[in-house]
Amino acid sequence: MEFTSSAVKILSRMGKVRRRFVLEGIRTHLIDNDPSEVTRNKFHLKRPSHHAERELRLNNWRVFYTVLENGELVVVNLVGEKRNNKLVIEGEEFEL
Repeated sequence: MEFTSSAVKILSRMGKVRRRFVLEGIRTHLIDNDPSEVTRNKFHLKRPSHHAERELRLNNWRVFYTVLENGELVVVNLVGEKRNNKLVIEGEEFEL
């Protein structure tokens, strides 16, 4: 498991409770379970993006990640919050 500098920056600016929730979700879904498995809350992005290839939904939080080396390495690229059908990353509306 690796985090990009952008993901680390976003996580460091989150409140403690929110950060813990997101990190526990990452541990549960991407470390303890198969990160390549497609589920209701863990799937490939519908449109190609140069930021990431997959999305993990954790309530209103979104974790964008890439699986490399046949599932041996997971890279968390971005973490954002879904607000009113808009993705907000670092306080600004963001489009993948």
